[in-house]
Amino acid sequence: MTTQSNGSNLLVQGRILWTMGTNIFEGKQLLDFDTKAVKFDLQGNPIYEYGFGLAIAKTDPATGQPHPEYMKVWQALHAEAFTLYPSGQLPPTFAMKYKDGDTIDHQGKPFADREGYAGHIVLACTTRIPIKYFRFEGGQNVMVNDGIKCGDYVNVQLNLKSHPAKGQGKAGLYLNPSACQLIQAGKEIINKPSGDAIFSQAAPVFQGAVEAPVAPVAMPQGAVEAPVAPVAPVAPVVPVAAPVAPVAAPHYGVLPATHQPVAPVAPLAAPVAPVAPVAPVGLPVAPVAPVINPATGLPY
Repeated sequence: MTTQSNGSNLLVQGRILWTMGTNIFEGKQLLDFDTKAVKFDLQGNPIYEYGFGLAIAKTDPATGQPHPEYMKVWQALHAEAFTLYPSGQLPPTFAMKYKDGDTIDHQGKPFADREGYAGHIVLACTTRIPIKYFRFEGGQNVMVNDGIKCGDYVNVQLNLKSHPAKGQGKAGLYLNPSACQLIQAGKEIINKPSGDAIFSQAAPVFQGAVEAPVAPVAMPQGAVEAPVAPVAPVAPVVPVAAPVAPVAAPHYGVLPATHQPVAPVAPLAAPVAPVAPVAPVGLPVAPVAPVINPATGLPY
């Protein structure tokens, strides 16, 4: 293994398939891989990353042979990688910073399902320095900050630089874009997260209890539901006091008063409001002793 090289420059044509951030000119804040917190430089400024994925055709459709741009990039990438591994034997983990559009991703899905990947390699061109963008107008290149979008075809100035493994990072290449020139507009590609990647393609099942919806009762065609008659209010029920037992008047005849017939009591009037209990009237009458006939010794 040799020391790290000073890198090499490469001008290559391709199509932009993805961008850092939603706007190719603005870039994206760099986040910590574990905490997802914004990273800051030594001056306390948030760190931004700029760049895009650049697709390069592997085959020239006119000849059926390897595309000249592809051959140029392939040779340049490997020449820079061999500065670290002059034997020509790259470790399997070496990060070449491109994806083959005819293989599958880490979730087992074909890259070819994505716009522009089939039949191409896609370089990950990223940098922390804002990229200069140009459009050729009036016989000269004019620097612009709009008018270039994801999906357009461009010329890109790249700086290729190999780097050894650092900490837990892999040895690999830096593909740093410094300038980008618009060649022609292409079909716009909107960078959106894949729903399948987030939720998978299995039908969702709720793990909690779900109350089954109640189906409405079907009415016969043409039938009209009869109106419900209003219910008359019910008068409150007035509690009726229990009948009060009549009290017998004192009687001083031969028999004790408790054996005298009870006089009829007049019927109660209409129900009245509850009344307090009736206290006993008068004092209880003591029984009268019988009168004895002195001649016979018997009561009269």
